[in-house]
Amino acid sequence: MARLRAVKTGGPAVKKFEAADYVDWDWLPGAAAEIEVYLARLLTEASITAHAVDARSKSIASFQEKCALKEYDNPRQQVTDTVAIRLIMYSVTDQERAVELVRSRFVVKEDMNPGADKPPARRGYDCAHLVVTGELQDRSRDWLVAGGHLARYFDRFGGLEIQIRTVASHAWAEFEHSRRYKGVGYRKVSEHDRETIDQLFGAAADARSALDETFTAIDRVLANPSRAASLEESVDEVPTGEDGPAESELSCASESEGQLDAALMKNFLARRFPNDNEGSEAGVEFACELVRACGLSSIQEAASALSSIDSTEVRNLMSTTIAVTRVRRLDDELLAVFGEDYIRNTESIGTVSRRGDQLRWRFDRLRGKVTVKRSPVAFQILGDDCPDAVRVLKLPAARAVRELAGIVANRGGAQSIVMSGAISTDDDLPMSTRARPVRLEDGTNLWVATNLNRAASEALMSSIVDSAPALDLRVLRAGEPFLP
Repeated sequence: MARLRAVKTGGPAVKKFEAADYVDWDWLPGAAAEIEVYLARLLTEASITAHAVDARSKSIASFQEKCALKEYDNPRQQVTDTVAIRLIMYSVTDQERAVELVRSRFVVKEDMNPGADKPPARRGYDCAHLVVTGELQDRSRDWLVAGGHLARYFDRFGGLEIQIRTVASHAWAEFEHSRRYKGVGYRKVSEHDRETIDQLFGAAADARSALDETFTAIDRVLANPSRAASLEESVDEVPTGEDGPAESELSCASESEGQLDAALMKNFLARRFPNDNEGSEAGVEFACELVRACGLSSIQEAASALSSIDSTEVRNLMSTTIAVTRVRRLDDELLAVFGEDYIRNTESIGTVSRRGDQLRWRFDRLRGKVTVKRSPVAFQILGDDCPDAVRVLKLPAARAVRELAGIVANRGGAQSIVMSGAISTDDDLPMSTRARPVRLEDGTNLWVATNLNRAASEALMSSIVDSAPALDLRVLRAGEPFLP
């Protein structure tokens, strides 16, 4: 390792750079960029949104100035902010959670709040300062870029400083830093004026503290809202024939034939979250564990459970600031559906040491804010004349109509099932019916209305079954006999 050479002067020994030292400073901005990405990912994993995540590397001139001032004899190890990063959080709650995440992820060399030791007359500064020297050994090592600048920094330098403060504390600190700490004017005014300024900064500190408390109170209300009745809606009161979440997810899940394994899970995640990162094979296995922990034993059951929520609504509430994997999206949606039970049942799954805390923090974004649809009534078609591929399905009402119409048409001919305004052999039903084609065994299409509420669908099912008394067809509704 290149060493800084001490040069004797009239004052403190100034550490002069040799040629090899300058090379190190070429890659320090890269280390700063990597710690930004690392901490942004860490915050996103816990659904904590920062106002700012800003890292910087100290310039050579600034490094030399600090070495001279402190008279360091081993600068690389003693200067602990050669690379430093500041997280500015919206509330004290988020600040405290961010501090805990850093402590749980890194080897912490120093952990303090410099403002805590200030006398009352100089109160106001409030910022967590942590110096870290690398990742904890029991943490996943794939977050550090192999052979990257950050890993190299931890090997060659004595620490990386992480500052974590709130937006209110940041405003106070920035103004104080400009006007008093480094303010030339402050040093030029009279002692009386400096005392007045100190008192005003103290008053500003009290106002800042009150602002932080108010922001925290707002966060508490957002995390624990009064449950609004409007957040529950019944899918029975809206048309069920369109390919909304219930039908599209149930139909695509039918390919699994009630199974749950990594290959099927991977396909399911790709269909449900096509625009998110695929993730690793281990992540897909983790997703299977999460689903099983919810008491779900198949992709079909998982799809049915998730059909009660709006995937886009959950995504917007979580408001992740960086790209996440499909497994993370599934984790969020299962949390939205099962709530506190999900936290209890899955907090020990996986390798994240503080998963339980992270789930609780993430649930603060979802609790009382997700529109939950009452589970749609599922229909099942049975009987000797029902194809095996259909018999295993649990269907929304409008889908059950189409399946019944197709079965009867395949057995007795398409004309035998035509019903005015609802079922036709031609694409001539009114546009308002939102007719969809049902492909028959002879290659022709049967057009069936889909814009039906449950009552209309049930009436149509009854008419279809009545039109084919010779066929052995039975319909269950919510597991109970319905037709004939």
